[in-house]
Amino acid sequence: MKRNLLFPTPIYMEDLPNAPELNKDLIKKIKQWRKKEQGIRKTNRGGWHSPTNMHMKEEFKPLIDELLCMATGIGAEECYTRPLMLGNMWTNVNYPGCYNRDHMHSNADWSGVYYVQIPDNCGHLSILDPRHGANMLVPSQKPVKEIPARLWKSMNYYPVVGRLIMFPAYLIHGVDINRSKKKGEKGWRISVSFNFIQK
Repeated sequence: MKRNLLFPTPIYMEDLPNAPELNKDLIKKIKQWRKKEQGIRKTNRGGWHSPTNMHMKEEFKPLIDELLCMATGIGAEECYTRPLMLGNMWTNVNYPGCYNRDHMHSNADWSGVYYVQIPDNCGHLSILDPRHGANMLVPSQKPVKEIPARLWKSMNYYPVVGRLIMFPAYLIHGVDINRSKKKGEKGWRISVSFNFIQK
């Protein structure tokens, strides 16, 4: 019996080698920004969601350069004929008890997250199967641990400090509740999110 596996959903990941120095600087600057800005409410339930103009701030250029480099690599892998452009960028600070509800990023080609500060039990990134037709009727199957990844209906990515993840913007995704027991700022889950669009 022959089988074709078509229409894959790519998820790209990279662990930045300069993360310790980069994140130390990011934590300082994000905390300073948080003190100046009230923040906005989007998909966040609690916590602090910065304005979405982070990509226009010179102090965050080292991270922006890393995002652009990865986007260039993705463009090559995806056989694009035009480059990807950073459309917007923001930071999420999830205090213990806070989370981000399931959502997708419209008007973008690629979305992603970079992990700056990750306490234990601070919540995972959950990505759902985008194939609506495949979700209309769910057959009885073995437990997830016993079936191949191609049959999963969702995937949880546990955050790692310094990890950069990029995925198609149409994917429904969310962030679980931050259940960290650490006190004060050490219990904050700090990440940076962003969108890319093709020029």
